Formats: sequence, C-alpha cells, structure tokens
Amino acid sequence: MTLYRPKSVLTLILIGFSMVALPLIFSLIYAVIRVDRIVDQNQQALVQAVEATRGSLMLTEHLKAMERSALQFQILEDDSFFQLYEMTHQTLLDTVADLSKLQMGITQQHQLRTLVEKEQTLFMAFQTAHRNNAMEVNAATAFATLSELSQSILSENRRLIDREIERMQFKAEETQRNLVWQAMAVIPITIILGIVFTILITRPIRQIDQSIRKLGDGSFSSEILISGPKDLEYLGKRLDWLRTRLMELEQQKSQFLRHVSHELKTPLTAMRAGVELLIDEVSGGLNREQQKIVRILNEKNIQLQKMIEDLLNFSVVLERHSALSLEKLSLYQVVRNVATDHQLGMRARGINLELALEDQAIWGDEDKLVVVVDNLVSNAVKFTPQNGKIKILLGKKGDKMVLDVIDSGPGIYPEEKMRVFDPFYQGRHSIEKNVEGTGIGLSLVKEYVAAHHGIIEIIDREDGGHFRVTLPIQSFPPSDPIGSEKTREATL
Repeated sequence: MTLYRPKSVLTLILIGFSMVALPLIFSLIYAVIRVDRIVDQNQQALVQAVEATRGSLMLTEHLKAMERSALQFQILEDDSFFQLYEMTHQTLLDTVADLSKLQMGITQQHQLRTLVEKEQTLFMAFQTAHRNNAMEVNAATAFATLSELSQSILSENRRLIDREIERMQFKAEETQRNLVWQAMAVIPITIILGIVFTILITRPIRQIDQSIRKLGDGSFSSEILISGPKDLEYLGKRLDWLRTRLMELEQQKSQFLRHVSHELKTPLTAMRAGVELLIDEVSGGLNREQQKIVRILNEKNIQLQKMIEDLLNFSVVLERHSALSLEKLSLYQVVRNVATDHQLGMRARGINLELALEDQAIWGDEDKLVVVVDNLVSNAVKFTPQNGKIKILLGKKGDKMVLDVIDSGPGIYPEEKMRVFDPFYQGRHSIEKNVEGTGIGLSLVKEYVAAHHGIIEIIDREDGGHFRVTLPIQSFPPSDPIGSEKTREATL
C-alpha cells in the first residue's frame, strides 16, 4: 500500500490545518446542536407551562363567573342571568378543550375530566330547573366543589412546572458535563494531530538541513534521501546530485594535489641538493654575500618542502588512507623534540617558551603526532609577536592526556573558530600580518587527532590563542600497563 504524499509543502500544511481543525469543528457543531435542542425544549416547556397556567386560571375565573350568574338567576329569576350562565359555560368548555391539547400529567387529566363531568351535571340540572321553574339546585355548594377541583388543577400545574424546571436544569447540567468531557477528549486529539503534522512538516526540512550541513562538512559518502512532499523529495534529489558532483570535484582536487605535490617535489629535491653542495663549497669557496644568499635559498627550500609535505599529507588524508601505525610512545618526548626543532626560530624573534610537561606513555602513531604538535607550535610561532611568549602544557586528566599550546598573539576571531580547521582557510590575522602558509596545517591536525579518537578545541582567551588537544591514553591495544608518570618543567 502506497502512502499518499502531497505534491507540495503548502498542500501538507493545508491538510494538517484541516485535520487539526476537524475535531474542533465537530465539537463546535455538536455543542451548537445540543444547546439549540435544549433551548428548543425549554422554549416548548415554557410555552406549555404558560398555557397551562393561563388555562387553569381561566377555569377558576369562569367558574366564579358561572357561580355569580347562577346565584343571581336563582335570586332574581331573570332569564338574562341564565343566558350569561350558558355563555360562560360554553367558554369554560372551550378552555377545557384548549387545556386538553396540552401535554398534561395523568393527575391533571383526571382532575380536568372530573371537573368537566361535575360541571356538565350541574349545568344540566340548571337547565332542567329553568324549564320547570323549580330552582332546587344548591349553586353555592356545587360551585365550591368545582372551585376546589380548579384549584387542585392549578396546584398540580405548578408542581408540573417545578418538575419541568428541575428536568431542564438536569438536562443543562448533563449537556455541560458532556461538553466538558468532549473538550477534554478533543483537546488531546487536537494536540496529538498538531504534533503529528508538525513532525511531518518539519522532518523533511530537518533532513534537508542535516544534508546541507553534511555537504558543508565535506561528508559526501552517504546518499541524500528526503521523505515528504514531492517538491521536497525533488529538492532532495537535486541535493544528492550536488553531492555526487562535489564528490567528483573532491576526488579531482585530491588527484590534482597529489600530482602537483609529486611534480614539485622532484625539482625541489634537485634544488636542495644543489644548494647543499653550494653550502658545503664543493664547487669552490663563497664570499660572505654569496653565503648569505645560499642560506636564504636553503631556508626557502626547506619552507617550500614543508608546504609540499603538508600537501602530500593532506592528499593522503582526503583519500582516507591515513592508517595509523600504533606503538607505545612518550608524548612528552614528542613535544620536547618539536620544541627543540623550533628553538632557534623562537630565539631569533626573542620568543620565550615555557614548558610544563607530564611524562606518560600512550598508544599512538608517532609520525602523525609529531605533525600535530609541530603544526600547533609552528602556528603559535607565526602569530606570536617579537619578544612574545608561548606556553606548552602537557598533563594527564583521568584516562586522557591533554596538550595545551598557548601563545600571546592576536588570537582567533570568534566568527572564525569553526572555520580555522577547514582546508586552505586563511584567517583575517594571516592576511593582515602577511603570514605565509598553505592553510592546511590545522586541518591535518584535526584529522590526525580524530584518527587517534581525540578532540581538538579552541579555548577562549582575551590575550592570545589557545589550542587544546585531548588524546586517550589507551584507546587501542589494551595490553600491558602504561609506563610511570612524572612531571617535568623546562624553560627554553
């Protein structure tokens, strides 16, 4: 079964809005229908109560008028009073007929029938007495009984009204409870639907964001797959096409660097050999100026060879062929050797080097760790001003060794912290101070540290640069115990 996929994000948003709004609309319609039904029932009950009350009161009034007419007819024997009695009798029957049409209780209906029967008997008795001219009917007693029945009907009607009011209150409370339960059910459903559609909408956007971040970090190995609306899936396909093109360009760049580095290394070797022959004065003696020029040529050859070696190392790293040759070594000795190599250059610029090193054997690749330390120290030397200060700290923290290289240079701009490890990136300080370099030293450091399962980070400082490398002591062969540790401090 194929799931439906909207053609666009807008369609998905509209569907999500409709699905989230649907329970609310259903709840609103249900509430309107229930309230309208209650209002209609209450209105009908109110009309019934008013009509029943009005009819009961009219019965009482009609009986009083009939009683007056009957008594006046008995006393005065005037036919006009008897005619008035007959008219009121007919009006009473009409009122009774109207009351019978209403939804009355069983007790009321029985009382109403009894009243009609007794009143009809009394009316026939009056008619007989009128024809025979013998008024033997006791009107006062007869109408007193009818009035009692009328009052009973009125009282029963009031009781029915009270019961109807109670019923309406019960209905209203029941409806209120139902609406509360409905709201308690609808709100979670609405929230759940909102969360579901939020995930459906944001998931492909997050996938796109993660894919772009991977491309930005230079990770081209995994295929880019975006699941969601068709327009975002199409965008994912275009990003995957971009990934393949970038991967091809990366391979071409790596191949270019490798070829160029090898091509440059061959003539450079010949140049270095020739310069060394001149230094050794194999072809004859040199005067002071010539010796100075030869020394400058030798220094530049060494510098150029360092750059070419960095390019070669970087091309190897790009191809992920930088397998580690692990051995147990002294990181203390690696740092000391690198510091010694840079000692002359630092003395020439009056840079004071402070060492606080803790000796601890670790498992690692000595050549690559030498590259790590050398690049960090040479980077510090480049940016440290005349008569500045460089501090190198090496210590054990738990099961890790921590190397800190601190200089008194201009530091790193905050916005450049995430980019200084990018290949060929030259920071603003490098451009401003015209510092020579390929821009791949720190990228090599990051790759080699990661290969050792370590991390490199930049520590915030207000008065210089601070790089920290954290390496595991024994994250590889967990064999024989690591050597003893001792702390040594030196100032060069």
